[in-house]
Amino acid sequence: YQAGDDIRNIDWNVTARTGDVSVKQFVEERELTVLLVVDMSASGDFGTVDQSKRELAAEIAAVLAFSAIKNNDRVGLIMFSDRIERFIPPKKGRSHVLRVILELLEFEPEGSGTSIEVACDYVSRIHRKRAVVFFLSDFLAEPGYERALGVCSRRHDVVPVVMSDAAETRLPDLGLVPMEDAETGEILWFDSGSAALRRRFHQRAQVAAAARNKIFRRQGLEPIDATVGQPYLPGLVGYFRRRAARQ
Repeated sequence: YQAGDDIRNIDWNVTARTGDVSVKQFVEERELTVLLVVDMSASGDFGTVDQSKRELAAEIAAVLAFSAIKNNDRVGLIMFSDRIERFIPPKKGRSHVLRVILELLEFEPEGSGTSIEVACDYVSRIHRKRAVVFFLSDFLAEPGYERALGVCSRRHDVVPVVMSDAAETRLPDLGLVPMEDAETGEILWFDSGSAALRRRFHQRAQVAAAARNKIFRRQGLEPIDATVGQPYLPGLVGYFRRRAARQ
C-alpha cells in the first residue's frame, strides 16, 4: 500500500498473512478473436517439394491457432474458394482447435476458383467486432478485390499470409511440357527449354507479385511470405516482433 492508493482495493487476507498492508492490482483481461481465413481453391494443391501450398497453409494455421488459445483467445475458421465453403464460429479450447485443424486437413471444397472479394465481404458481414484476421492464400486471384480488402482491413486487423512455391516464379528446363490451370482445367503446352520463355514466365510472376504487394501497401498491410519447402517460422517470428515493437 502506498499513500493515495484506494483503500477499497486493500487485500485483507494478504495483509493479515504478511503483516504488510497490500492492495490488489487489476489487469485488464485482453481477449482477442482470431479468424483464420484459408484459401481452399484448386491452386492450393500445387507443390513441388514435400507438401502442397494447402498443406503448408494448414500447418501455419495450426501454429497460429495453438498460439491463440495459449493466449486465451478465441479461434474461428473460414474456408473459401470462389464461394464460402465452411465457417466454424470462434471458440476457445484445445478441443475446438483440434476440430479446426481436422477440418483443414480433411475438408474437400466444392469450388475450384479463388475469390478474395467473397471472403473479405463475408468476414466484414459476419463478424462486427474487431478481430485479428489471418488470410492464408496464394492470392492468385483476379484483380478487383482491393475494395473489399480495404473495407475488411478498416474493421479488422488483417494479416495476409502469402503461400507460394518456387516453381511458380522460376521454371526448370524440362523441354516441352503440358501445363494445366488447376482452377479452370485448361491445358497449355509450354516450351520450358526456351530461355526466353522462361525469362518471360519469371517476369510475369514478378509483375503479379508487385501488383499484389502494391495492394497490400495501399491498405497498410504487412504480408508474411511462406514458401513450400522453406522454413516459415523465422518469417512469423519476425513479423510478430515488428508488430510488438510498433505497439
